[in-house]
Amino acid sequence: MNDAQAITDTERQELLALYQVTAQDLAFFKGQQWNLTNYTSLALAAIVGIAQLPGSALTSCERLVLSVVASVVVLIAGLVLWRLNSSINMRRQRLERLFSQLSERFRGARGEKAIVSAAEMSTFLTALLIVGLSIVWWLVYFRA
Repeated sequence: MNDAQAITDTERQELLALYQVTAQDLAFFKGQQWNLTNYTSLALAAIVGIAQLPGSALTSCERLVLSVVASVVVLIAGLVLWRLNSSINMRRQRLERLFSQLSERFRGARGEKAIVSAAEMSTFLTALLIVGLSIVWWLVYFRA
């Protein structure tokens, strides 16, 4: 008899509740990563829009200010992305601990999941933001 079969009904309910909360947390944090990336991209597009306003030639100082603002936006977004990454990793570790407490039948039914690591996804989203920032710099300095 393994530990999963020896647990009480109360313990089983607690494990189930923790599993559900953890799975919901993971879904929330992953969604927040995408929302953050999307809104950051929107902010970068707005900065480009300001630089491209018809009938207004930007001074060197204005170009610098727009570039600094874009850089700060991407820097803050990158930091938040990596904080979310840390939260995702903590929840995945919790799930691994939970799985060891669940029955063989449950683990067998669930099967192995191929997952993209939180670091891979955060790296991808951060790279998107860096590419976006590079495009903003180019548009502000050479196309405005």
